[in-house]
Amino acid sequence: MVDLYGLIVLLLALQIVSYEGFTFTKEKVDCLGYPDNGGEPCPTDTEFKEYKSKEYRIQGTVNQTIKKFLPKKLKPNFSSPHGIVKRADSIGVFRDLLIILDSSGSLGSRYFEIVKQQIGDLLSLFCPLPDAFSSNSRFGYNRVALIQFSSIVKEEFDFDDNRNILEIKAAIKSVPYLGGMTCTGDAFYKAIQMFNPSKGMREGTKHEVLILTDGTANCGKPLSTVLPALHAKATVFALTIGSFSASGNKELASYVSKPTPDHIFAVENFKNLQKLWNLIKAQIGPLNPCIPFDLFKHK
Repeated sequence: MVDLYGLIVLLLALQIVSYEGFTFTKEKVDCLGYPDNGGEPCPTDTEFKEYKSKEYRIQGTVNQTIKKFLPKKLKPNFSSPHGIVKRADSIGVFRDLLIILDSSGSLGSRYFEIVKQQIGDLLSLFCPLPDAFSSNSRFGYNRVALIQFSSIVKEEFDFDDNRNILEIKAAIKSVPYLGGMTCTGDAFYKAIQMFNPSKGMREGTKHEVLILTDGTANCGKPLSTVLPALHAKATVFALTIGSFSASGNKELASYVSKPTPDHIFAVENFKNLQKLWNLIKAQIGPLNPCIPFDLFKHK
């Protein structure tokens, strides 16, 4: 009788443990200390710490993107021609942003489409609303151009080819996947040429580059021959996707402007890239659909 009672207690205890499981991810994971005939083993302390570390890194990238890349306080110069703004060191200026999109074979056509979608979502977070890229705005506006690269470099559109965010997003969506190698130095050389009035670049705006890549260079011009000139032309940001060796991280860090931590944003994979934008939008909040600033703030 005692043995039967003890067995009942044991079965009830096992049922409770199985129901509660182990909260390791957002979804409940049932685990056993010594799994038999299938089942999930309980994560070790090392695995748990690694998971928490990954979550921390994603949130860190969210914070850096919001603080260092998205917000720009603007000071319009109403006496200047339409679309030109007055430079003010304390509060910034409108932007001419060049996007450099990695289209190499390691990315793949499926993830290339995901990256394009995410770029459009990112640009939608720019202020002022309702359209930060509308050429009809009397207060000035941002402009964006895009080039993509693999074994070749292809100019997709200039700074003044699109008149609003809808046209920009449609142009990005239509960019075809190339495949091939990763000639990053050639892309940077082309970027230098893009910052020219003939490409729709304006004087008196903030000139910026955002490169999105999942790998280091394996062809093209040596990076050391083109990066100094690019850094002299524009502030360079990078969004990197994947894990890299120490030498790879060193190369990626060389792409961006100083201080490096303010200009490089990293996610481990494409799933986390999608998560990044969702977290950014959640952190901004539903009442502020873009990163706010005071358009009329003066010194």
